[in-house]
Amino acid sequence: MEDAVAFHKTLPGCDPTPLVDLGMMPDIGRVFLKDEGQRLGLKAFKGLGGTYAVHKLEEQGALQPGDTLTTMTDGNHGVGVAYAAKQRGYNAVIYIPRQMKKDRRDRITGLGGKLVEVPGDYDQAILAAKAAAEQPGWHLVADSSWEGYTEIPTNITTAYSTLFYEAIEEMHTAHNTAPTHIFLQAGVGSFAAGGITYALSALKPAPHFVCVEPVDAACFLENIQDGTDGKNACRGATESVMAGLNCGVPAITAWPLLRDCCCGFVVLGDGWPIAAVRELYKEGVVAGESGCAGYAALVAARQDDTLRKGLLLDAQAVILVINTEGLPMPYLQPDIRGFSWNINPRDMNSSQDPELFKFSMKGMWSTAKLKACEIIIFWDYDRKLLFHKKKKKK
Repeated sequence: MEDAVAFHKTLPGCDPTPLVDLGMMPDIGRVFLKDEGQRLGLKAFKGLGGTYAVHKLEEQGALQPGDTLTTMTDGNHGVGVAYAAKQRGYNAVIYIPRQMKKDRRDRITGLGGKLVEVPGDYDQAILAAKAAAEQPGWHLVADSSWEGYTEIPTNITTAYSTLFYEAIEEMHTAHNTAPTHIFLQAGVGSFAAGGITYALSALKPAPHFVCVEPVDAACFLENIQDGTDGKNACRGATESVMAGLNCGVPAITAWPLLRDCCCGFVVLGDGWPIAAVRELYKEGVVAGESGCAGYAALVAARQDDTLRKGLLLDAQAVILVINTEGLPMPYLQPDIRGFSWNINPRDMNSSQDPELFKFSMKGMWSTAKLKACEIIIFWDYDRKLLFHKKKKKK
């Protein structure tokens, strides 16, 4: 971890990103937000992983001029790899799922990356990238992992320790405090694993770690619920508005850490991150739907006493969340207050500020793509099921 932090300190333009003190959230605790939307000009934290992974490959003498770096992405990891390739003079070929939005594609091509669309989801893109990497001079730089492919994903996970080092150090030096809770959004889990690994080494006692996923791509929650070894694909369509989290299978390097160290697993419908994007915008933070997923779970907990109490949130809590991307979907730009969303008018809650929430509780627990029954599962450190909230049938 120290090597990654030291490397990023030498990387041009890789200055520490802001830590925003959002103050007290009623009944929840004091909230700090690390704004990775301002990292390296990429609007996302993934440049940390891409640059460090390429640095380690160069240290090993594995790369030659003109080589090609390839990976699969739902958006941000592809940006990180394309950025690293451009900085170091390599080619970048990025495999993407068919549903990836144009603005995310444009960010990669703007860095010189070539896109290859696969006729399927993120997991199909993994298969295509793995096959392409068999070509001479091609190198797979993936943040997911599987049997026989762990070294590069582990380096990428290690790279994310930099942002947690910065956040925890600033909380200590500037605010004389430390997090009691860290909310970590998960796709394949590399980001969350990086946060857990660093925090366990830096904080005593260890904070409470909470994993946050879309209900449409809840691969960690479902594998824990089903008692599997973490290799089962999620049951959702992986088409949540939280595009960077639309991953179907946990990385094998991340699975044990999240399984053993997270005290809570929360899955959210699309209404929660949209509400969180709008709320953070009013606080001067530009966040994407994936980026604000951890904060979105706090918004949900603020509205649900059972969730709040289950996650041990109260006025004494000090919570760290990470805005992992600063790029809202186009319908939220440039004026986030002007967004529209296709919902049933019966789900509107007129008692809520219409500038903040467009969904009732019922609306927020649902997505258009998945009619899920399982909404929240919370586990304590002994893996005991504390509560299981189900969506009401219409």
